Amino acid sequence: MTYYQQINGSENASDQATESENAPVQMKNQPKLIISDYNISPKTVEAGGEFNLAFTLYNTNNKNSIYNLKVSIDQQLQSQPQASGENNALVSDGSVFTPVNTSNSFYVSALYPWNSTTKYANMRVNPNAVAGNYVIGLTLEYEDYLGNQYQTKESIGIPVVQRANVTIGEVKHEDLMVGSQTQVSVNIYNTGKDNLNTFMCDVIGKGFTIDNDRRFIGNFNSGSTETFTFNVTPDSEGPVEGKIMLSYEDSAGNVHTDTKDFYTDVTSMGNEGMEEGMIEDPQTGEMIPVDQGMEENMDAGGSLLTSPFLWIGLIIILALVGLLIRKRKKDKKNEELIIDDEDI
Repeated sequence: MTYYQQINGSENASDQATESENAPVQMKNQPKLIISDYNISPKTVEAGGEFNLAFTLYNTNNKNSIYNLKVSIDQQLQSQPQASGENNALVSDGSVFTPVNTSNSFYVSALYPWNSTTKYANMRVNPNAVAGNYVIGLTLEYEDYLGNQYQTKESIGIPVVQRANVTIGEVKHEDLMVGSQTQVSVNIYNTGKDNLNTFMCDVIGKGFTIDNDRRFIGNFNSGSTETFTFNVTPDSEGPVEGKIMLSYEDSAGNVHTDTKDFYTDVTSMGNEGMEEGMIEDPQTGEMIPVDQGMEENMDAGGSLLTSPFLWIGLIIILALVGLLIRKRKKDKKNEELIIDDEDI
């Protein structure tokens, strides 16, 4: 071996020794960090609203501490539902959750063995978020006491629902009359952004019997309109009241109920006819317009004048009157003749 080779070999050995001294020492008992618990308030997050997120960081190592801990809430969601059907205008990307009055990262200087710390974040939900279950990720970065760096990821599930909102229109019907069946209808509008299911319509009331008192709609998509129609037959005259009841489930399985009351008055058939300018025909007992009754009376008077019995009666009466007048004249003349004879 030459002198140059000896010198060069010595330098290489020295460099390797230096690199070995500078290399980080790997710990056999590495510290581990997990999210041991998390809480969401409210439990079901509503699109357009806010919720409080609390999560607990736990050092599982029984000997080694964790230093320079940084926790970041990932902006890009790990999992999210997709828009479909009537909700195709809604969003389901990483902009669904936004921190309120805080950043998306947290810092802890040290976390000792078997110790934990809890962090809090107030989050706002995009009002156009698709209803469903979301999974957001947390990135955990930290060091051990030797300066070795570690990184791990955890995830938290966030259920989001769209606000279920149903609007009930005006109850429409003709005038109710005793014993007469009348159709009643009401329009129902899904004015929320959530697709509803198991949608059921019912009606109850007092003072009348109901036909077709229940309708099952089933799926009721956002922006849709349905009409609930039923028939009522009033039992007696006077005020009656009823109630329309709706029941349904939102996309999260929560059950909702809505009701609408309606009131009206019931009249009898005769009163109703009189109010509308009707009179009862004395011959048939049926309700007819007043004008028609007057025309019939006039027709009856015209028919009477053309009756032959009327004219025969008038002729007999006139003949009797004529005979009576002639008799009175004759009696008066005879009386005058008697008076003249007495004077002679």
